[in-house]
Amino acid sequence: MAVEIDMSGQVALITGAAQGIGYETASLFGRAGAAVMIADLNGEAAQQAAEKLSADGYDVAATQVDVREPKQAGAAVAATVEHFGHLEVLVNNAAAWTVKFFAKQTVEEYNRDVDVCLLGTMNMCKAALEPMSSNGGGAIVNLISDAGRIGEPRLVAYSAAKAGVVGFTKALAKEGARFKVRVNGVSPGTTHTPGSDAVVAQWGGEEVVVPAYPLGRLGEPSDQGYAILFLSSPLSTWITGQILSVNGGYSMPD
Repeated sequence: MAVEIDMSGQVALITGAAQGIGYETASLFGRAGAAVMIADLNGEAAQQAAEKLSADGYDVAATQVDVREPKQAGAAVAATVEHFGHLEVLVNNAAAWTVKFFAKQTVEEYNRDVDVCLLGTMNMCKAALEPMSSNGGGAIVNLISDAGRIGEPRLVAYSAAKAGVVGFTKALAKEGARFKVRVNGVSPGTTHTPGSDAVVAQWGGEEVVVPAYPLGRLGEPSDQGYAILFLSSPLSTWITGQILSVNGGYSMPD
């Protein structure tokens, strides 16, 4: 018989979901039957994304959040619980990166990369743990990056921040297990998004970048979205503390 991912009755909060990987992930969750809170720094874009997905028949709402601010992270979680009644899934997709040699980066630039990617992830997780654990558990998926696993030049601060998310994910998985909260990471290779496409252009375009990928193409948002959905779903209930690389073979962890 067919195997399907059924997220009916589940509520997911996805950060950075107004476009790119976050938006595609929200759409996939909707298709799987989940209700979704679109959270983004750009509140207007979040609302527009929610309206598009609602027009497709999905149960979606929107909220504005700056994940760097603990109070805003808490407010986004509270808004989700108030609107939908509960929260089972948190996807930490919001990110920021500065493409520049580290010696040329300003303190403000590398602080932003760390604040959004690492501290923002921590802020959102801290806010979500209580409502998840008090409701019988849940699943957290943190977006990592190949940069955080192997390091990338001109993405040094971003690499450091994402490496921090790897360690945080593994440690929180051990701590959260007692509350039946699973914590995993998805580590994308270069994926077509508005932000990444600009970086690829800086690197010389796809003709320069694609040869590094054994599967012969860059990623699509759906490649990441399916992995996120799987790690959030009932099909992965004995998986926690793992980092799943979705990268076309660019790098291969042990």
